[in-house]
Parts: sequence; structure tokens; C-alpha cells
Amino acid sequence: MDNYYEKINDLVIGLLVPARTEKKIDSKVYDKFCEILINLAKDLKGKEYISIKLAGLLFMIETSLSAEASYCEPDDEVFCAYCRISRLIENIFNVS
Repeated sequence: MDNYYEKINDLVIGLLVPARTEKKIDSKVYDKFCEILINLAKDLKGKEYISIKLAGLLFMIETSLSAEASYCEPDDEVFCAYCRISRLIENIFNVS
């Protein structure tokens, strides 16, 4: 679990700063982040617990992107990125 935390934490600045300051998404960081979320969901399948540290980091990322997406049009890249990341995080927690 700590391995995923480290990988995700290394991407936070590259993901959130451009979204906040420029209303843009760094596609390389975004693609890598989505790939990590997909792998995390696979590794957590059937598990009952996730570390609070990792859950907190995912919550911070999702809420930060949600705040930025609220100022964007539905076809904007930040809005679209938020929607995909939100779905991937829902898959991790098996929330539908």
C-alpha cells in the first residue's frame, strides 16, 4: 500500500498545480496517475481495508480536482479529467 502512496504522492504536484493555476492537465502525469489507479483497484479487489494515508491522499486529489472542475465547462480537459479520476477512485472503493 505504501508503494502506491509514494507513486501517487509523487504525481500530486504535477497533476494539481496546472489544473489550479492554468486550468490544464499535464497529459503524461494524468495518464500515469490513471494507470496507477487502475492497478490499485485490481490489487485491492476483494480486500476490506485501505490505508488511511492512501485514502486521505485520494480524497484530497478528488476534492481538489472537483473544486477546479466546478469552474470549467463540461468539455474542458480539467472537467473531463476529474470525471475519469472520480470514476477510477469509485472503482477502488467499490462505490457505484
